[in-house]
Amino acid sequence: MTRNLCISLTSILFLLSACAPDADIGHVEDESEIMIFSEEEETSIAFNALMTNHSERPSDELTINWEIDDEALLDMFSEPEVTESASESFSVGGGERFMISESFFLDETPDPEDVSGAVGGIVTNEDDEEVYRFTFENVEEV
Repeated sequence: MTRNLCISLTSILFLLSACAPDADIGHVEDESEIMIFSEEEETSIAFNALMTNHSERPSDELTINWEIDDEALLDMFSEPEVTESASESFSVGGGERFMISESFFLDETPDPEDVSGAVGGIVTNEDDEEVYRFTFENVEEV
């Protein structure tokens, strides 16, 4: 009898853990921005995204790829592989936040209005499945 009870409880535990909600990844729009830095002859751009996990379950290992929807803006990057390489992997604990910041050199200084809405992030899991997608709206020239 005890053995059957133990097996039943273990089975229920496995079923409940399999039904637990996945991590709910998002970003905090008010605290995510693109910053354009222009100093003498050097121009750089920084993508700063504050990612958040709205659930209590921690996320799997995630990566973010940058997507640039404006060909003229993409041509300004000194490193054209900006959209081809993924960032370092990261994870977000349950109910926690994680800041991602990457900087790139530019050959020209873009107009902030042209950059707003033209750059986005695609968050993928270990299986390269898209988990979340967002677009930067906040652009500041420093």
